[in-house]
Amino acid sequence: MKLYDRISGTPLNRLPDLIHPGRYVLEQAVSFNGHTQLASGDLLSDDGSERCVLDQETARFCGFDAALGDDTVFLSRVLDSIARTGGHGQALPSPLLPTALINEESHANDLERMLGDVLTAGHLHTISKRPRIDLRYDETVTDVSRARRLTNKTYTHLASRSECWQRQTLQGIQPKRVLARFSEDEYAIYENVVYARLLDKLEHYLTGRLRRLDRLCQRLERSLAFSSSTDLNHLLFQDICLLWGETYQPEATAQQLKTTKDTRKAIATQLKSLQGLRQSGLYRQIARERQIGQILHRTNILMHDQHYRHVSVLWDALRQTIQATYLSPAERLQSSQQREADYSAYVGLVLRHALRRYGLAHDDEVSWAGHVLSVRRDRLNWELRVDGERKLALVPWAYPDALSADIQVPAGCRLCWPGIELNDTLDHAVTGPALRLSPMDVYVVEHMGHLVDRVLTEALLDDYAVPIKPLPKIVAEEGKKVRGIVVQASTLQVLSPLAPDDALTMQSLFDQHTRPELAQAFKWQAQHVQALRECPVCGDTAALTPQENGSFSCHCRRAGCGTKRFWRRTNEGHWIYQQLLGDDLNFRVNGRRSMEFSMPRRT
Repeated sequence: MKLYDRISGTPLNRLPDLIHPGRYVLEQAVSFNGHTQLASGDLLSDDGSERCVLDQETARFCGFDAALGDDTVFLSRVLDSIARTGGHGQALPSPLLPTALINEESHANDLERMLGDVLTAGHLHTISKRPRIDLRYDETVTDVSRARRLTNKTYTHLASRSECWQRQTLQGIQPKRVLARFSEDEYAIYENVVYARLLDKLEHYLTGRLRRLDRLCQRLERSLAFSSSTDLNHLLFQDICLLWGETYQPEATAQQLKTTKDTRKAIATQLKSLQGLRQSGLYRQIARERQIGQILHRTNILMHDQHYRHVSVLWDALRQTIQATYLSPAERLQSSQQREADYSAYVGLVLRHALRRYGLAHDDEVSWAGHVLSVRRDRLNWELRVDGERKLALVPWAYPDALSADIQVPAGCRLCWPGIELNDTLDHAVTGPALRLSPMDVYVVEHMGHLVDRVLTEALLDDYAVPIKPLPKIVAEEGKKVRGIVVQASTLQVLSPLAPDDALTMQSLFDQHTRPELAQAFKWQAQHVQALRECPVCGDTAALTPQENGSFSCHCRRAGCGTKRFWRRTNEGHWIYQQLLGDDLNFRVNGRRSMEFSMPRRT
């Protein structure tokens, strides 16, 4: 069995014992679980069961927390909604939770309104206290003293069973035990089983719904807190408000929060009533193992009884509401694969938003610092390239559960996952091999932008003040006359931006008198230092001041910006880049506009 591990980037020749859905890509055609034929290049995802049978090889999918089921379905709806928004040539859609879904989630749906009406009218409580029952007759041999009703077989049975005789007299037989008929109330009729299973399904549905409303309330509260924060940088606030659009208006958000809390209160009341019904009355008379199919038999009681007819109506409404849980295995597999494809498109959308400041919002490539900056998609993955060389690879994985602490990805790659099992604020910069990208996080573009800015800044710093040698005498002599260049013997360093005429003159000398690789090195260093001069926050030209040992400082003088940047060596010998906005590295306050990282320096 040939597979490709998307996370580790390694091929496999056998099926792992434990499979994480969406992690592996098939490299040969196989039959999956006997219902779907998968081709080479298809994603190996689950079909709702733990079993995984590929041709003759068998393994199992790792299980998820059952509470994540509803959240995963909701994530699929969000991703699908975002994927269907916008199109070619149109403005990029917002990567945040769509307004329409917020409004839909915050209001009670038809099922919930119907359930509220039924509970208020007391139909389910009436069934619990005074259910329809049937009489069940059982025939058994028992002591004469316990027999209350005989059957038409009692005398025949007694005549043929001498062990049931007490004694035999001249008048006849005096019985010790007889075949008697007993009647008992039968609660487990079909309609009552429907009632009990309806309570189970409604409790499961309302529990998940209540959890989603709790999270929605928390998100809206964080949004209001964000809008009322007085310490946020105005550029961060402006960018996030632009992403959210009308959804982020404080008045509208406050109204959505009020509606959500009202809906949550109503559903919590309904859930409490259902839990009370499950703890008493009819429900306790129905065994849990008594199950029924999804399609009801329309009995007279379910159709015409003044109370039971509401059971069938609620059953149909619930089935209509959660119809996604009734998909066939083949449909579940297709849905899981589509969720991975939609999440991949979502990661690409976030990447495009993060690259807008570089001019790559819609185009596939753009000129940047003398290079060609491009975005490419490789199956589900995304790559950021400079002159065709990959600088960053993003591996989207719509994995619903928590990631393993020891997960590893290849160098230069970042694993992107939604992290729907987490409930933190994500207002700090993300480090490590995994990057959490979720439509529920208002900082989602800031996280991606922080990563992209760091990667491209590292590319500019990689050759800053790196000596170019050996140089011909004519080049070295001319370099001594140029401001921004330091020449020592036959070695040249570009430390600050060059005047346009000086840059052209030096480039011409390099082209004529040095090896091609030295001429290319000078060209890139001159363009890189020119790019470093541009403020990454406001785009204005800043003053770059070279310092000893190949370090520099750069201060933007534009009013309202004031970004400070430093490239220097620490006492421990490490090279650190700092970008400070308002003398602060707080990601919550500044977003991607502040950063600090270390990297090795070429000599």
